[in-house]
Amino acid sequence: MRYFLFLGVFLLSAMLASTLNQTISISIRDVNLAKKTISFPAYDLKIGESGFVLTKLSDYEVLSTALEIISIDEGIALAKMGTFNALDQKYLPTPRVDPKAGDLAIFRSLNNRAFLIAPDLGTYERIRTQTKDVSLMSSDLLIGYLNDYGGFDPKPKFLKKACKIYSVGLLYVVGSDSINILDCQSLALLEKLPFDTSKITSTIAPFFSRLEEVRSGSLASLFYSKHSRKYFKYYDGLVAQGQKFTGSIK
Repeated sequence: MRYFLFLGVFLLSAMLASTLNQTISISIRDVNLAKKTISFPAYDLKIGESGFVLTKLSDYEVLSTALEIISIDEGIALAKMGTFNALDQKYLPTPRVDPKAGDLAIFRSLNNRAFLIAPDLGTYERIRTQTKDVSLMSSDLLIGYLNDYGGFDPKPKFLKKACKIYSVGLLYVVGSDSINILDCQSLALLEKLPFDTSKITSTIAPFFSRLEEVRSGSLASLFYSKHSRKYFKYYDGLVAQGQKFTGSIK
């Protein structure tokens, strides 16, 4: 029994030590400004992954454009371009630079940081202690921001905004018999790992944190939807949306 327990922990640790946290820089092959798309070699990138363009000017470099991969065909990735606002600074000028062939498409630069949504303390700690090469941000940060954001259920718009604020690249979501790894900017499902949840008998809403749950004394809080009290139904649905990724960049 101890052998199989050790083997299970080892396999979980190995799976969570994913290549998704290794930054990739790729030279852009083609830019279509009319369609707002660029293309480049896909390597091991996946549909839905988000990144940005690094444009080199005469004496400095500019992070000019947000990217989101919308298709991969015969080893070539096609990405949609959008406004890069991950480092918004209202007191600094925003560069207006169109990408060009030869610029670099950068992916997975934030994937060394992740949020973990889990149904209880035991599950959270089991995954946290076996996660290698990725820094798991405290779920207290996520639920604290949810309290400030307003609402109870962590909806896609909230999750994307939280990931932007905390510069987090990945979102781990424990679903029914799985750990789902989502791109934290697009919420596209990147990997689905087997994980036994059959012994979980009670769950914490909206997810585990040491703050336990969102609390608010406002009248509006009485009308918040609280679908995440049914933890697995809610988050399985959230993951299913990521499996049907159709592009969300603007």
